[in-house]
Amino acid sequence: MIVLLLLPACGESKKEANSPQGADAAVEETPYGDESNASPAQQGDYSALYALGESCKLTPGQLAEALDLEAGQVEEKGNYQGNCTYAVTEPGGLTIQYQVGNERWPQDIVLDNIRTARESDLYDIRMSDSGDTYITRHPAQGFLLLLNPEYANPVKISFNYFNPDGPKLTEAQMAQRRENTYKIANYLIESYQK
Repeated sequence: MIVLLLLPACGESKKEANSPQGADAAVEETPYGDESNASPAQQGDYSALYALGESCKLTPGQLAEALDLEAGQVEEKGNYQGNCTYAVTEPGGLTIQYQVGNERWPQDIVLDNIRTARESDLYDIRMSDSGDTYITRHPAQGFLLLLNPEYANPVKISFNYFNPDGPKLTEAQMAQRRENTYKIANYLIESYQK
């Protein structure tokens, strides 16, 4: 009886994987290597990226470059212990706030988060363009974490849009802002790669 219940469930998974929606999901997913290897080969020294400090990880000009915007479209709005907030005025007049800064985590917590993200279908996990850092998106809150198994203090990247008197973001606009966080993540990794 149990076997009969499991077989239809297995068949459903195959159906979903072969459906057009399943095919799209497979194309969007970025591979992150051998499941048994949690430590990808390092492409550089990222000590400065994961070091705690009072300075922002990006200047407004660098953030503008990461997002293919003019320098005047990005303004630093706040810095609390190296966790920085930027106001980005996009074409069309929308102002989105991005936050970039380090979490204060020991390396064992970083490794645990990598394992959890790799084992859970709830997380979006990608490998960075450099191939040595996991980029995970929190399932409920939507922020990104740059998780490098060789370093503590992962970088957190998030965005928000609050306009009580104006329109809400469409699903397409939200998707673009989420994609922008990946652009910022890869830009940071490339910029700090030594």
